[in-house]
Amino acid sequence: MKIAVLNFSGNVGKSTIARHLLSPRMPEAGLVAVETINADSASDNTIRGTDFGKLQQDLQLEDHAIVDIGASNVEQFLALMRQYHESHEDFDLYLVPAVPHLKQQRDTTECIVELSNLGVPAHKIFVVFNLVEPGQDVETIFEPIFNFVDKFHLCMTTPEAVIYKNEVFALVRGRGQSLSDVVEDQTDLKAAIKASQDPDEKVALAEKLSIRRLAIGVNKNLNEVFNHVMRVCQAG
Repeated sequence: MKIAVLNFSGNVGKSTIARHLLSPRMPEAGLVAVETINADSASDNTIRGTDFGKLQQDLQLEDHAIVDIGASNVEQFLALMRQYHESHEDFDLYLVPAVPHLKQQRDTTECIVELSNLGVPAHKIFVVFNLVEPGQDVETIFEPIFNFVDKFHLCMTTPEAVIYKNEVFALVRGRGQSLSDVVEDQTDLKAAIKASQDPDEKVALAEKLSIRRLAIGVNKNLNEVFNHVMRVCQAG
């Protein structure tokens, strides 16, 4: 499966979805970031938006891929997609993250309209709700998007496809780790804390244990979201 993650808005969690939701559950898929402002980055997996021709060639050689399209590149990316006839068919799924802010919700629906204008069918576009506070009613805070979906039928979604707001994403990013790295660490941290004679080490280990406990809960949330996305898209 080849998935593009995009939205006209920034700060909606595209990279979180690509790196923490998709990548660990699609280990066979390479992850590519398309972001002009990072074009001078040392990362070999970051390419310029104008390299679309190369990207669409590379996609022909892969069975699985995750492409994280930065907000500063989305319009250019879609414009180039129009130039390369039928290139929108290279992706099996377009994930569009949405957050509660109304401006970003408008950008989300505009992005969906542009994808539809390119010829992407509704069953290949899926909205994931991100940065939702636990306890918030998803259908209420995202009412504009649900109304849009019901009226125009240009995409797929479900109220269960919700990623809840959690500080763990910032914590693991600050440590240079992925969520799955933290969850899969089998170190007996409670035993390590008890065995350590160094007060600073004890604090560091206790913090690590706290982060892992958060990560395990969030990972369960992401498993549920991924399963909902796959089920709805397959049914569509």
